[in-house]
Amino acid sequence: MALDSLIPIFGILLVMIPVAGLTLVLTLRLAVRPFVETLADALRDSRPMLGDDVSSGQLEELRRQMESLTREVRALRSGTDTDRSLPVGLGTGGRLEGVKPPGA
Repeated sequence: MALDSLIPIFGILLVMIPVAGLTLVLTLRLAVRPFVETLADALRDSRPMLGDDVSSGQLEELRRQMESLTREVRALRSGTDTDRSLPVGLGTGGRLEGVKPPGA
């Protein structure tokens, strides 16, 4: 007799569980999703205000690094130009002209 009383309960649950799931899904889709999207848009819009200080600091640091690299490149170019103006070069036989071998 105990099983006869459980059959109607299982029948009701068989209908109520999908209905409750559908209700939950529709509630999340229609009520929570627009709220979350609005919150995400608001956070996304507020981020550039915080990022301006960081971006300007990063830009200033990048400018300093670029100026430093530019100075180093100019120094290397002037050193290369100086090296090219030296009278030492390869002679015949692969020996350097104007350079004495060690011990000579």
